[in-house]
Amino acid sequence: MARSLFSTLRLPLLALVFLILPTLAAAQEPVPELRGRLYLDSIPADSGTVILHRVNPEEAGPVDSVRVGPGGNFVFPVQTPPAPGSGEVLFVSSRREGILYFGEPISEAAGLDSLYVVRAFETREAPEGGLPFTVALRGLFVDQGPMGWRVTDLLQIRNDSAVTWVAGEEDDHPVWQYPVPPEARGLRVGRSDLDPEAARFEDGVLQVRSPIPPGERLYVLQYELDVLNFSIPMPGVTELMEIFVSDEAPPLQMPPLIFDQPVELEPGSLYRRWVGEGLVQAVIRVEPRRDGDGAPLAWIVVGLAVVLLGVGVWAVSRRQGAGGSGTGAERGSAGGRGAGAEERRREILLLVARLDDAAEERDELTPEQKARYQSQRNALMEELRSLGAATGGGETAGAGSTGGAGGTAGGDPPGASSSGAGSPTSREPSGSA
Repeated sequence: MARSLFSTLRLPLLALVFLILPTLAAAQEPVPELRGRLYLDSIPADSGTVILHRVNPEEAGPVDSVRVGPGGNFVFPVQTPPAPGSGEVLFVSSRREGILYFGEPISEAAGLDSLYVVRAFETREAPEGGLPFTVALRGLFVDQGPMGWRVTDLLQIRNDSAVTWVAGEEDDHPVWQYPVPPEARGLRVGRSDLDPEAARFEDGVLQVRSPIPPGERLYVLQYELDVLNFSIPMPGVTELMEIFVSDEAPPLQMPPLIFDQPVELEPGSLYRRWVGEGLVQAVIRVEPRRDGDGAPLAWIVVGLAVVLLGVGVWAVSRRQGAGGSGTGAERGSAGGRGAGAEERRREILLLVARLDDAAEERDELTPEQKARYQSQRNALMEELRSLGAATGGGETAGAGSTGGAGGTAGGDPPGASSSGAGSPTSREPSGSA
């Protein structure tokens, strides 16, 4: 009877075993981990807290936080790594002396395989009058507006020191200042690493009071010109200068810049281009010319939105072509729209995280601050969705470096700052979105 009973139950028992074993094996699989190290410049930090962030097109926010252990090491369990093509990223931040520093974004599980690095820096107050940072890249995009000409002016400056420079708490002087064309009107700060509330224009000079960490920072200014007859003062060293002018403009000359091959920023949008390298204490004079050089090309009307898209592609390709700084930028060709979209997606994800971080730091937001925060965040998320639709969701922002470091500090109204740089950092809790 016993043998008969065992024979009867053997098959069901075996089936049950085979059903249970995979479940037990799955339960024993280790949870993926993000292992990293916090550095103070190049030395492992002996203290500090790091925060894990998760950002995707629908939501963004901190996930977990831990104190670093010996040697600056930290570990975060990651139950659900980002899936390729999802538009989701993970990254880690750490705050030092009021400045929030960010590591590289991770967009897929493979990014968990290597040691994750967050690099912070010591801070130092800038001297009176600011510091003479090198302008690594400068680009002007000139487009016809309803009443004159619209200019998008990019300034990519580089801090070659190993400290983050900040404005003094008591002295009312900038970290960096730089003149703008005297003929410019309607000066304003565009979406970039520069917080509009940390910038001001006085007597034709941009004054920046936001922290400037090691590496590169991209500032965007926007203004109008009544006529294309103006001067561009450029004190200090400018390694590369480019001016792009829509073909609706009359023939121009811009000594000492040289007329170069026109470029197509987007299919059908052609811009004349002037270039200069290694400029020192220069003043560029943009003025009409009558000999026909640089005559108009076939023009397709484009709005400022197209110009700004071209600005993004230009900034990304130029940073890549320059090789980046510090952490090793990915090299790429100019004009790749896919690369530009992926870089912009990465910047938006970091902007959203910094925006949320800034809002969370405030004990209470005024109705105006709440409205501004929500408006900025909604605009960024909408742009992120449009980028995902444009690329079909096939790629996500990679974890590769794009340049130096950036920074932001507590105490201002909420906003966002974009580094567009390798170990992205942030110090302005309010920022340009």
